[in-house]
Amino acid sequence: MRAALILAAVLLALWLLGQLRIGVRGEYREGRAAAWARLGPLRLRIYPLREKKQEKRPGRKKSPEPPPQGGKGPGPGQWEGALDYLRALLPLAREVAGQFRRKLRVDTLVLELQVGADDPGEAALRYGQANALVGAAWGALEESFQIRDGRASVRADLTGGGTRLRGEVALSLKLGQALWLGIHFGWKGLRQVLHVKKRREQIQKQGKAV
Repeated sequence: MRAALILAAVLLALWLLGQLRIGVRGEYREGRAAAWARLGPLRLRIYPLREKKQEKRPGRKKSPEPPPQGGKGPGPGQWEGALDYLRALLPLAREVAGQFRRKLRVDTLVLELQVGADDPGEAALRYGQANALVGAAWGALEESFQIRDGRASVRADLTGGGTRLRGEVALSLKLGQALWLGIHFGWKGLRQVLHVKKRREQIQKQGKAV
């Protein structure tokens, strides 16, 4: 009975851990960009990173390094091997992209665009073009992803203001989903690589035997 309770507690803990959402959040405003990584409730800034101030210390001047010598590029056999692996992994890459797109959730998607010009007529023309472009892009995004909180707006500045853009996006998926994708497609990719490697070794052995 006790062992069953421990097993149930472990399974429950693993299930709860798998429900944690991981992802990234990015923001662009006033010509500046920033990005954060997400693990459940935790947020970690990944761009821009705070650079530590390095103290200048007197030291010896480094002698100039000799210019790199040109080497031979990859031979035809190496290119053929890379193409074999690429052909084998391309269908898997398309499958990964499809599965990832279905499980990925857009938690936040905000786009605010301001267009303006010195001439009110030119500003109105730019507004119409930008509005049509944003509308088409937004429709494609809604068809491709599940957007939880999204809004887009375009406005015209008839006072001669310039173009301004503000954007915010937050993407996430469950930790369990990410692990499943990594294990499932990682194993399939490894099998494909080993299959291509074995086939190439057999071809090389047949070529040497001739």
